[in-house]
Amino acid sequence: MKDVFAFWGCGKGPLKSLQPHIRILSGILLGSGCLLIPLQSVTGIFLLVIATTCWCILAAMPLKMLIRCAIASLILFFPFLLLTPWMTVSSSSVVPMIDRFAQAGAIALRSTCVLFIAASTIATLAIQDVHRGLVCLPIPRTFVMLIVQLINQTILLTEETFRIIGVLRLRGASGVRGIRVMFSFPIVWMVRMLFRAERTAAAMTVRGYGIEAVTEGENVKLTIADVLTILCASAVLVASILMRLRIII
Repeated sequence: MKDVFAFWGCGKGPLKSLQPHIRILSGILLGSGCLLIPLQSVTGIFLLVIATTCWCILAAMPLKMLIRCAIASLILFFPFLLLTPWMTVSSSSVVPMIDRFAQAGAIALRSTCVLFIAASTIATLAIQDVHRGLVCLPIPRTFVMLIVQLINQTILLTEETFRIIGVLRLRGASGVRGIRVMFSFPIVWMVRMLFRAERTAAAMTVRGYGIEAVTEGENVKLTIADVLTILCASAVLVASILMRLRIII
């Protein structure tokens, strides 16, 4: 999957028109709420599924990206759901099998929903929106610069890795020859990454990039849609906390 970072900004839904920091903060609040929702009742499961579905619909990821998320969740969580109930220790051996399946299913469902919320949030943010959104949030500027650089460097490293793999395939590095190349690949990869890091550092030095380059967030005017989105995400988080404390069913 060469377009591994095609997720960024691929969504075409109503969330794309919101302010970047509202999208980031709403995704964090909604994901936190989904992590806290207790799944021992039908109400908790219903709230988790409805919140995740609404967020995915509002993000409007392309069908191809939705399928990739579904495949990723299936690969990550289905083996856990299938194998965990059969593992027993002295303290859990008396627990009925149906309860163990229910617990594993709750963990798999929660993890899948959080994965879709995170992917949908990323789908609403272009790479440049991440910097604009983080600057408007009340977090240290150094932390903002660190996150932005991590994203940029990860993209560069991934693209460089795929280019190396493409060159090796073009030169017939398969079969027994491919096994030999596999042992020398880390050396080739590391050398190219070091050269890329040096070029990036030199370019940042020439452009005077530093902590001061992260400007303060400008005063942005929130729309009604921004306010409603952050209120709905906060309501999900508050409801999940109240359900966790058994204040509401």
